[in-house]
Amino acid sequence: TYLAIEGVIGVGKTSLCNRVAYHFNARAVLERAEENPFLTPFYKDRTSYALQTQLWFLLSRFKQLSETFVQQDLFQPATVSDYMFAKDKIFASLNLDENERALHSTISRILEPAIPQPDFVIYLQASTDVLLKRIEKRGRPYEYNIDPAYIDALNQAYNHFFFHYTSSPLLIINSNDIDFVNLPRDFEDIMDEVAKTKSGSNYYHPLGSQRKPGIDDKKGRAR
Repeated sequence: TYLAIEGVIGVGKTSLCNRVAYHFNARAVLERAEENPFLTPFYKDRTSYALQTQLWFLLSRFKQLSETFVQQDLFQPATVSDYMFAKDKIFASLNLDENERALHSTISRILEPAIPQPDFVIYLQASTDVLLKRIEKRGRPYEYNIDPAYIDALNQAYNHFFFHYTSSPLLIINSNDIDFVNLPRDFEDIMDEVAKTKSGSNYYHPLGSQRKPGIDDKKGRAR
């Protein structure tokens, strides 16, 4: 079983990935963004460093996921990742020019067949304001120069991508008002929604951590 968690920078993918992997006794596969040597200059000058940054991520994700699924673990047969290989298409569409996108697409088409498709995808959704606050709070040095307009454009691109996503069961979670790291009930509610999601695209909009006791806050609906 392969579950992938996706969302815009700062939404909480890695935190949820670690929680879900622990819950299911699964392998956690975490993206190595901090190892990308082009990322810091990219946030300062996206036009000049977009192609190098994107190709590094493409090849890094391919190497990590291909190695993960070659090395089977009898004690942890399930895998949870905080990204999916297809996310490269989102960033390429936003950051690369026409010729660069063609190059990226050619390489991606060669690599993609070797990577298993996720059996289930969670898309953590959040408003741009919430994303910017979370990015500021975690204080990663290479994110100091992120342009708020870029995060907003990326947010719109993610929403567009997952609105049309049909490759596996999808659970879209509005994460604006929940804290699945520090509040067990919020995490348990997410796990309940995962268990109920069988096929298609499903949307879960919790009322949030400030809800009153006794009120049913689960409002999932299939799209």
